[in-house]
Amino acid sequence: MRRFGALLLLTIALLAGCGGRESPVSPDEAPETALTEQDVRNMYTAASTVYDWFDLTTLPLDRADSRTEGDLTYYRVDAENLSLPVSTVAEPTDSTLPWQPQPVTITSLADLRETAESYFSPEIVDNLFALSPDHYRDFDGVLYATDGGRGSNLYLLDKTVAAEQVDEDHWTVTVTFWADFEGRELQGDGYFHTVATTGYSTAVLDYAHTPDGWKFTGFCPSDGLDLEADTVYTIHYYQDFEVTGAYQDYSDWKLACYLIYADGAYAEAPFDLLARRFLERPEDILHVLALLDSSPYREKQGPPHPNIDVIVAGPGYTAAGRFYREDRADFEALLDALHPETAAEQAVLDKIRTAYESSVTEESPIETEFALIVPGEKRLLTLGVQEGTFPWGYELEGTVTYTGPGDTYGTVYEVDCGNLRLAYSVSPDDSTEYLFRLSTSTHYDQSGGTLCTPRGLYCGYSLAHLEEIYSHAVELAGFQSDTYDACYVYEPGGLAYCRHIAFYITDGVVTAIQVEDLMDGRLLG
Repeated sequence: MRRFGALLLLTIALLAGCGGRESPVSPDEAPETALTEQDVRNMYTAASTVYDWFDLTTLPLDRADSRTEGDLTYYRVDAENLSLPVSTVAEPTDSTLPWQPQPVTITSLADLRETAESYFSPEIVDNLFALSPDHYRDFDGVLYATDGGRGSNLYLLDKTVAAEQVDEDHWTVTVTFWADFEGRELQGDGYFHTVATTGYSTAVLDYAHTPDGWKFTGFCPSDGLDLEADTVYTIHYYQDFEVTGAYQDYSDWKLACYLIYADGAYAEAPFDLLARRFLERPEDILHVLALLDSSPYREKQGPPHPNIDVIVAGPGYTAAGRFYREDRADFEALLDALHPETAAEQAVLDKIRTAYESSVTEESPIETEFALIVPGEKRLLTLGVQEGTFPWGYELEGTVTYTGPGDTYGTVYEVDCGNLRLAYSVSPDDSTEYLFRLSTSTHYDQSGGTLCTPRGLYCGYSLAHLEEIYSHAVELAGFQSDTYDACYVYEPGGLAYCRHIAFYITDGVVTAIQVEDLMDGRLLG
């Protein structure tokens, strides 16, 4: 038998004068040389293959040479000069090359045990041979094996490995297993919806310097993903988004995992939530996004995986497209103030900044342009369909007045809340509530309770101020009123469709603001 070369052949000879180790040595004569992280990672990769021979697969077989024992058929093991993998192949120019295993020949059960013992403690070796006592056996001194394997973990995307020295006699090897599985299941609404498993679990292995050399004293299967880990999630998109809204209470990491398979309506609000959390806890979100950015999900982009860059840079895109001006200013100040602790987090911050700067425009997005703002709460009061507590999640106190059926809107109601008046319709078909008009006439003061437009214009501002902030607003021709002198209308058309903001002027001052969706027409034609 050829002696297995994994007895810590820690070096490969280099040419003299290159700063490396001067001459080749046999495994038995290898000097006690400090290991590097790459050495330990290579040792793990080779050891993992050996472990798999018992737990996951089997050694290569010659199917032309078989033996039968009871109900089992054995084939001769064909492991002549068998190479073991490593995590990194060193370049010839390296001054210090990582440890690499020597090819191995295994022709007997004793050879197989010696190979395993070169990587693992005696306890682990005994456990490996006990996993399936009938897996390997000798016939006439030659090693044979049954053809069998349990099959790999269908939920495993990939794994990453890191090594850290504890002291001169101990290293820890952290193996991170990444989950990835997507399917569709029948849900309560009678339709099939996406269900996905994503996230990661870790296993920490001990690599110790024993009297018999460096050995793994703890190990795990090479596909040892733990689906019960706190950082692995099986997400039912329909249930968590449409039925319970549970996504709102997700941890930061679970929210990032949710976005991997989210699309359409399932993605918009969670992306907003991610951006809001970035404003509130930027360091936490940078850490999570850096983890995602460096994960194997990036290498597996393309169907069915989305572009991970969209998630990583998501706060930038959301701030540019959905934040109103006050939050944009906070966002920009935050980008300038952040000082990430790691290079990976700095890379994420750069991607967020690039996404924001390439997407932001002077005009606010349609959804947030036609609204009123509660300044102290930084809360948008928007037009459109209302869900949950009406409206916008508030429980407003006000007087509701039925104004009768409308030609366009269905049954129409108006509500007077003091500093805010609103009008909404109730559809006769499905009782959908649609908020189509907001108005305020409370002048700005320091006492609070006033509302403003997303561009920061309050009642009480001058006409000159209005023309500066809304330069495209035009005076409504033919306007007549006993209360107001004039009405200026901001109605851009295009994607704004029939939405407008009307500013009512008295003595050169804005005295009322009305935001409205006419649905089937425009004030300016």
